[in-house]
Amino acid sequence: MKTNSDCAASVQAVLEELDRVAPEAPLLALGQTIFWDEPMKLALVDYLLATAPTRRFLFGVHDTDYFARLHARLLPRNARLFEGYALLPHNDGSTRSLWSAAGEIAQLFGSETIPSLAMYAQSGGNVARVARCSAEGRQAFVDALTEAWGWRGLVAREAAPRPVCEVPLHAVAPALDALLEFGMDQSAALIDDAARRAHACAWAWTLRQRVQHFAQFNPDASLADLFLTLYPELLEALYGRALPDVVGFTRTTELLRFNTRTAGLARFRLVDAFLNPATRRACEDAYNAAVANSPIYPLPEFGEGALPFDLLIPNHGRGTLLLTERYLVVLTPQPQIVRLPHPVESVQALAQVVEQNWGDSCTLVGKAITLVPMLAHEFVFVFNERGSPYLTRTAQLLTNLRAAGVEVRVYPLVRLGYPTWDALGAAGCLGLRLPEHLACAFGEPTLCAESFAQRWRAVVAAQRTLLQRIAVIRSPRALMRLLAEREGAEWQTRLHEYETLHARLADTVGAWAQRLREHAHALHAERRALIAAIQQDAKRQRELAPRLRELKERIKRLNTERKRVASAPEAQQLRARADELECTAERARLELIRCAFLTAEGLPHTHARPAAWWFLLLSRRWFQACVEGLQARIERLL
Repeated sequence: MKTNSDCAASVQAVLEELDRVAPEAPLLALGQTIFWDEPMKLALVDYLLATAPTRRFLFGVHDTDYFARLHARLLPRNARLFEGYALLPHNDGSTRSLWSAAGEIAQLFGSETIPSLAMYAQSGGNVARVARCSAEGRQAFVDALTEAWGWRGLVAREAAPRPVCEVPLHAVAPALDALLEFGMDQSAALIDDAARRAHACAWAWTLRQRVQHFAQFNPDASLADLFLTLYPELLEALYGRALPDVVGFTRTTELLRFNTRTAGLARFRLVDAFLNPATRRACEDAYNAAVANSPIYPLPEFGEGALPFDLLIPNHGRGTLLLTERYLVVLTPQPQIVRLPHPVESVQALAQVVEQNWGDSCTLVGKAITLVPMLAHEFVFVFNERGSPYLTRTAQLLTNLRAAGVEVRVYPLVRLGYPTWDALGAAGCLGLRLPEHLACAFGEPTLCAESFAQRWRAVVAAQRTLLQRIAVIRSPRALMRLLAEREGAEWQTRLHEYETLHARLADTVGAWAQRLREHAHALHAERRALIAAIQQDAKRQRELAPRLRELKERIKRLNTERKRVASAPEAQQLRARADELECTAERARLELIRCAFLTAEGLPHTHARPAAWWFLLLSRRWFQACVEGLQARIERLL
């Protein structure tokens, strides 16, 4: 394996450090789906074989996580509905609250990067004004404007949530095929070369057929079963040969199987700390402090005795554990309630109760910030850069626990960084049809892979500068000047028309209105002087009253005349056309902001977390270049 020497040294140093602080601890890559960035972690394998050839590397399916549910009442126009499922885009309108993990996909260059309404406001965009002018209606306009490009997520159209391990594959298969078609076929369409595009389409079709074949001949399988079956096949295709023996596969329903035989494993020590009367209160306080001011619920929100762990009971679902001295409650869709003969104060005692009531196949899984520290007692997690937004809160939890005197020992994490877009040139002389936002940013609709790799960082920087420049533009004229500078003759013509309109308004309506305004101001000044004279000498009231009444009437007539002038048909036509041009310019500003944001934020995001199947669609040489340029670092939770 030929590697960049600096990168190789970086990865080797990390693995050597692991030999000191976590000898023989298996590496663990855990994710909800195989169709995103999780398989990219295979890039570490050859380095592992060279430095620590006996250390295991497990790729796991997080099958105890919930499959997303449909929360929106109004769906975007481009939603696709299936029996029991929906395929949705993510935007800052009708699907603002969407969350999808096990059923998500992104086209080449795409990601769940949402141009939010708040971002448009910060960048100087007037969404409300343009929405009022739009023919499609406000909701449709906002949905389209804020939609994450090239991303779709599957959600279930059922009331009760299901974990991924209980999502029946035969039911979700049609929607899953539509998901793969959206991601893979549309990505293949971005390849400009006909022969390579045909090859990519054939690869995508073969994978879709493999999925449908597995669903057809495994009627009792779950979505997680499919992922676990395809995982080795996907990794072997990336690796280009048989996987080494150190690579293995698992799932959280195996890793966190909870019964009297497994309760003593190190992965359940954190649970024991939350059950032990000597440390329970400190643990609860540490957890609540760690999730404060975040979307994560503190424990009291779940009810009395809540613990930051869920129990997955086969055929009953998954639910939060509530443990008091007399009762164990599991908040599954139909809550399970057990009266306790005596308090449960240890993880072994909890396992006995669980096994007696629901058998030995339950799974005890940590909530958002407790899952990683559970497994980090035994495994070294491997994350990609930008992966897992909960880790800051997780580290805070562990810090709080240690400060409270609760002993916690966890292995550090490994972060991987890929040279994704820098390495794209390894795909060879490959022409790419750029999505609209990238075509706008790069200034051309088609670009070869090598040129993209060389230019993308400069283009991202330029788009960030453009966003800053747009944000400070306040006047319509300044905005149109920018558009004329970027777009050329069409906006130069519109700018000239806009300035002509305002000149005509100033020379005709404006000039006459100004004369009326000046006359009214003079009358107001005279009226104020008369009132002051009366205040100084009340005897002049009778003398000056007629003139005051005359002034009041003349001012009233002048104001009426000013309104008539302002509402004259010619003035209304001129203003309507000027307003139309302003609205057109504002829409163009929003389009510029969208393209700049999707480029400036989307490319760095996908650079850090590319979908692994992109490399199989375009070129495995691209993946090998990422292996050669791989970087790694240690991240400590404590």
